[in-house]
Amino acid sequence: MIVKVPTARQHGGSSFQSLASYITAGFNRANTTTGNTNSKAEVKSDTKATSWERLTQYISRDHALQQSSGKSDKTLAIEIGNVASLDTAAAEMKLVASYNLRVDNPTLHYILSWPEHEQPAAAQIFDAARASLQALGLAAHQYIVAIHGNTDNLHAHIAVNRVHPTTYKAARIEWLHKTLHRAAREIEIKHGWSHDSGLFKVIELKGVKYVVPNTAYVDPEQAKVQGGAAQFETWHGEQSLETWCRGEPASALRQVLAAPETNNWQAIHNTLANFGLALRDSGGGGMRVQVLADEMSELGAPSSVISLKASKAFRFLKRAELEQRFGPFISASLPSDLPAPQTAKSYLRDPAKRLERKLERRALRDALFQRFQEEQTQAREWHALASKRIKTEFNTADAARRSALQRDYQQKRTAIKADAALSSRAKQQAYMLAKLTMLQARQQLDEQIKRQRAERKTLLPALLTWRQWVEQQALAGDEAAISALRGMVYQAGRERRAAEKEESENAILPAQPALTEPLVRKLKQLVWRVERNGNVAYNFNNGDQAFIDAGERLLFARAEVSDAALALSLQYAQDKWRGPLLLRGGDRLFKARAAAMAAELGIALAGRDKPAAMPVSAEQQLRAKFPSADISHAKIQAGNYSGKIVTQDARYFALAVGGGQYVLHERSALGASGPSVGERVTIVYRDGGVVVTTRKPRER
Repeated sequence: MIVKVPTARQHGGSSFQSLASYITAGFNRANTTTGNTNSKAEVKSDTKATSWERLTQYISRDHALQQSSGKSDKTLAIEIGNVASLDTAAAEMKLVASYNLRVDNPTLHYILSWPEHEQPAAAQIFDAARASLQALGLAAHQYIVAIHGNTDNLHAHIAVNRVHPTTYKAARIEWLHKTLHRAAREIEIKHGWSHDSGLFKVIELKGVKYVVPNTAYVDPEQAKVQGGAAQFETWHGEQSLETWCRGEPASALRQVLAAPETNNWQAIHNTLANFGLALRDSGGGGMRVQVLADEMSELGAPSSVISLKASKAFRFLKRAELEQRFGPFISASLPSDLPAPQTAKSYLRDPAKRLERKLERRALRDALFQRFQEEQTQAREWHALASKRIKTEFNTADAARRSALQRDYQQKRTAIKADAALSSRAKQQAYMLAKLTMLQARQQLDEQIKRQRAERKTLLPALLTWRQWVEQQALAGDEAAISALRGMVYQAGRERRAAEKEESENAILPAQPALTEPLVRKLKQLVWRVERNGNVAYNFNNGDQAFIDAGERLLFARAEVSDAALALSLQYAQDKWRGPLLLRGGDRLFKARAAAMAAELGIALAGRDKPAAMPVSAEQQLRAKFPSADISHAKIQAGNYSGKIVTQDARYFALAVGGGQYVLHERSALGASGPSVGERVTIVYRDGGVVVTTRKPRER
């Protein structure tokens, strides 16, 4: 069963009226009487049905499709849900959608199609449509399902209103294609239909069918858009294959190319085949390295699902040089003529067994969690029953104690009233004293009852959390629990290391969390490059890295950040987030420099990173102390300077070279720490580098 989500233009627009007209075209409403053998569809209606359980339906006979000939009408059968009739369905959907003006397009239209050799009954098709709606969370929404028989492939159109008919909330449908593809495989298993290819596939292990992701699937529509390049690196990722190729395969290939007897392309193909690799002509004078994974065919995947440019796998493998040596590129011989791959050295090591073990572990974890839920249900029932009995028993006793206190108070009032020796004023005072005594005693009793209730609750064993229950089962020797506990420990370690890394690495981020995506911007001084993880790296024109936009934060790949990179990253962050910034990292010098730089640029910082006052720069210090000072910047292309470091700031060291002259040296050029104020140094710039020599003070 194939799932397709057409664009709006394929069904004449996105309005309910045009969509309903399109998918119900050719449906003969006149011949709808029950028992009419000439009709293509039989109608069952219940205008009072408004829920999922009691749908208003227009459906055909169970076997009308098998009895219909190839000359049948376009629309064979229709089912509608949560609307009064087919004639008013479009108007009802439009009315419901009008109550939610925030949704741009309330219509959702998708198609379920069956292969030519399968002709399911109408009831089965409608069941499949309802199952797909259930998977999308749209079961209670207004919909129309129309079965079409005007092509070789029987198919059903589903049009549904994303706005709920009673709450008027628009359903958020995330991962539409993935949800539909998974639902299609599950429906195929339910009805015993053949399994089509999609984002998910069905595999059978030990007689049990599983729905698993199909990482080798390539959307044919996407392949057309990309000019027919149908190989996507989705199994392990290109980087891991690239790294692996640089090991043993690269060493073996170098040895073959260095051998004098190597005189043809086949020697290269044979060497790569030993590692389960193949060299392909990618067209346009290029070559690609592909992983031969014939064992994947058992799982329904193509034999080659991983590939990358040959220049990335083997940088020394250049087609122009090889063609000068061996002649024009020649593809490998037939697979039967190639040596058998050495599976011990293959990039893919029996993925079928890995997948089987993975599914077995998943099945064990699912069974373990099922046991946990069952025990939790029993424990909660026992808790509820025990609490009810305890509450009933002790509530009666607590009520009796309160009643006794109240009777004692009433007896005291009666005695005071009957005492003839007391005057009216004395009786009033006695009444007040009795009441205060009673209120104090009742407060003490309430506190005592509250404390006793808390003590009784501790007598009931607490419900175990999932982690506690797994630990308990693991201590008892349960293998599935041991595996699950080990996974929890590993995951906790990974999360801890990730948090420690994020906390220690130098970064700039917004004061208010903002989950923004990395941006690609054209900046005069920088060039950008999208990395494999989706981050955007900005480099200077000379190749030096400036900063990395990781979406919610800016990072620096190097421990030492130049002043230019720091200034540009702060300006970029201010422009991106439009608010106060935060500085993070374990490098105190970086944070101090960044705070000073932000102050100089007028960029606001939040929290403790915000400098208390505007820092005074090294140049300002010199101007204040020596008004006539001759201040210049060091010539980093070629220069030799000797003198004493007299002051410094976040960007510069100021060196007194004599004669009232002072030279400012970039802190980033002299290193993260640099010389100290008061030291005599010699700074030499040459060939793009710098050498700093500390001179010892003269002995007197």
